[in-house]
Amino acid sequence: MSGLIVETTCTWDPDTQEFVLHTPSDKAAKNWISQGFVAECGVVIADLQIDGKSYGPHPFYLDLREEDMSLKTGIRIEDMGVKTIANDLDNARVWFDQVRLPKSSMLNKFADIKDDQYVQVGDERMRIEVIGQRLLTGRVAIAEAALYSARVLHMKTEAYAKEKKCNGLAGETNLLSMPQMKNVLRESYEELDRMMAFTAGVESELNECLKNGTIPDAELVEKIAVCKIKCIEVAVERVHQLRLEVGSYALMHDTGFELVDMLLCCKFAEGDSRILQQKLARDRLRKLQRSGVSGEIGDMFVGRAFSESVNALKLAQKLAPAGRDIKKLGELMDEHWSDIYELADQICERHINDSPGGQFLEPCVARLRGANFDFDSEWKDKI
Repeated sequence: MSGLIVETTCTWDPDTQEFVLHTPSDKAAKNWISQGFVAECGVVIADLQIDGKSYGPHPFYLDLREEDMSLKTGIRIEDMGVKTIANDLDNARVWFDQVRLPKSSMLNKFADIKDDQYVQVGDERMRIEVIGQRLLTGRVAIAEAALYSARVLHMKTEAYAKEKKCNGLAGETNLLSMPQMKNVLRESYEELDRMMAFTAGVESELNECLKNGTIPDAELVEKIAVCKIKCIEVAVERVHQLRLEVGSYALMHDTGFELVDMLLCCKFAEGDSRILQQKLARDRLRKLQRSGVSGEIGDMFVGRAFSESVNALKLAQKLAPAGRDIKKLGELMDEHWSDIYELADQICERHINDSPGGQFLEPCVARLRGANFDFDSEWKDKI
């Protein structure tokens, strides 16, 4: 599943003063857990339930293994298999079968259990945005990593193209002098540098929240989602265009091209980009619902992208016949899926164009290393 919905449950047992952590079905299992196969402990996000009532996702600490490193009773872990890239990072699927946790396992900075009742701690209420703070920093880090990787790959390939001899009408020349090669590099550097400036500006805003211990507002959360969506999209597209122009060089080990599947990892890590795009479109339609058609028309001429407003109105009109019928809404969303993603793209462009931008503290330097193809594929069986 996408991770958008949390179905793992953690139920409070007032008789024993314990929590019961449980995976109710296969689709509720935790998937692609990094270090999941070897970790001794972890934090599980689960739906907290008290006296039959759901209080939504909450974090719980637990020890996964006994002192002899065997799994604790009720915990099952499976390896997710050999991947095309990053096999030095294990990924696992994890299930919990009525695993009992002490009361102290609940991370209770924002919420707690007192006298068998759910209580809020402090002014900030527990919600998915609070839990998702780690996802926000992760999304920015992944966006930055994708951009830097793509740019370094271009720099490395440009150096190769400068030395690669080619035959021209006027005699011997090099690959870098070919117009298509120069055009790909020019377009790539423009797009990658544009996204680097945007992401650096967003990172600066997030840093202020981290230093001050504040929760990012909805605008910043949306811009972070844009980083995750567009940086990786640009990195994937520009690397693809580059590899089309360098022939067999793109098939060789230690060129950097053998690492490009990491960009696919970036696309679904820390929040799948498609899910984030749908969230952007959904939140935009909610703004339209609150402001109304007249308010939206007024906003068209005071800074908000005109075409974005038009498309938001059109999409709302297409989905309106569903009313509150979830099944019909799903059918209409399937029918108009391209409109949903088009609106999300326009929202992304608005944020990129309207943001002041910035610069990263570290320069972009060539430090890609070739993928290691020599590893013991049976290492997990030996643990």
